Amino acid sequence: MFAATKTRYVLVNNKRIPLGVYLNGVKKAIENPDAEFDHGLTCWWPCTGAEIRRQFMESVLDRINAGIPYIEREKP
Repeated sequence: MFAATKTRYVLVNNKRIPLGVYLNGVKKAIENPDAEFDHGLTCWWPCTGAEIRRQFMESVLDRINAGIPYIEREKP
């Protein structure tokens, strides 16, 4: 049996990327708050690492505050 690759759906460009690539990108943005990246997590225009960190934290807080049990979440 093969293990399914976990993916993260990126809303800004409707592209699926492996979870590890997504997390490495977020870590790189957090480590380089003044660097400019091609696009953010929630916007298509260039963003700094600090803006990407803010977008990431907003998405984490949205998921926490939604209070939806994991088994009831919509599958991408």
